[in-house]
Amino acid sequence: MKNVVIANLSHCNENCYFGVDFSGASIRLLQLEKKSDGFGVTGWSQKKIPKGTIEQGKIIKKEVFIETFKEALDNVEGNFFGNNIMLAIPEEKVFTRVISIPAMEEGKALEEAIKWETESNIPVALKDIYYDWQILDKTKDQFNILIMAVSKEVVDNYLDIFDTLNLKIIALEPESLSTARSLIERGFQGYSLIVYIGTNSSNFAICKKNIPVFTADSSISGKMMTEIVVKNLGFSFEKAENYKIKKGLEDSEIDGKVIFNPVLGNLIKEIKKTIEFLHENLFLEEKDKKITKIILCGGGFNLKGLSSYLSIKLKQSVIQANPWLNLNFVKKIPPISKQNSQGFAPVIGLTLKAQDYDKIN
Repeated sequence: MKNVVIANLSHCNENCYFGVDFSGASIRLLQLEKKSDGFGVTGWSQKKIPKGTIEQGKIIKKEVFIETFKEALDNVEGNFFGNNIMLAIPEEKVFTRVISIPAMEEGKALEEAIKWETESNIPVALKDIYYDWQILDKTKDQFNILIMAVSKEVVDNYLDIFDTLNLKIIALEPESLSTARSLIERGFQGYSLIVYIGTNSSNFAICKKNIPVFTADSSISGKMMTEIVVKNLGFSFEKAENYKIKKGLEDSEIDGKVIFNPVLGNLIKEIKKTIEFLHENLFLEEKDKKITKIILCGGGFNLKGLSSYLSIKLKQSVIQANPWLNLNFVKKIPPISKQNSQGFAPVIGLTLKAQDYDKIN
């Protein structure tokens, strides 16, 4: 995937940068080291972002963010090497479109055609966005092309802040792209749906192979589920979080009703709506499109029993994500817990980017 590249990666090996994601309620940092017998995590960190620091993907309180980021760097487990970073862009600020154009030779004419189609399909003036594209598939008559675009105002906001931190953004990409690279196994050829439930919001991404071709945001969140426990059981927020993780749906009935039903009912409706979008709007020339797997992930999703519950309600396999799926740790155990690693999927995907992963897929 050609992404919105700030600088070329050709001068940089796999050890000289670390991944950065702040799309949820926390800053998450990770650096990998490629070894002869697999991979190792050289350093990682996580720090909660004070409320109101980021709004709709834009960093509003710059000084607060900078201080929080410095604290994350000061509390690294392990070590970070270099001052180059790769950044995941919060999905709410990204426009994703699949377009179809007549087949033509790749070159300037194709780039011009994509430029005009981008202007027609993205609801922001071309002069106000950074965009990039990739050919998903092609026939003798038609190209299907993925376009991803992001506001220049948002990107320039990030560049300014990380420049203040003396960190150089060598490349950035949408969060959904990084997440898919982490969660979908190499060589997968079908369609999958990633349901990413964050602390404050959710995102649904339909992926073809390991590339997101449609994304949608939702207000459903992990925090919303925790607040249900607080309201119905009278727990503190912290105790409610632990209850959600350890008990979850196994012990959540009051007067014969599951307390999470209102939120879970909406979640199921939105998943079904997203799947319907694939069948009714994408790749219409394909008659047998089918979501073969639904992957549940995100730092806010840790509701025990949710995967099984959704599998029953949707009559389809729903699996818990494994963000380390495409990394070979041999006999070593990743240093981040299974529960905590759910929120690290985007940065794990970023760190995979320079391991020649894209050449394999």
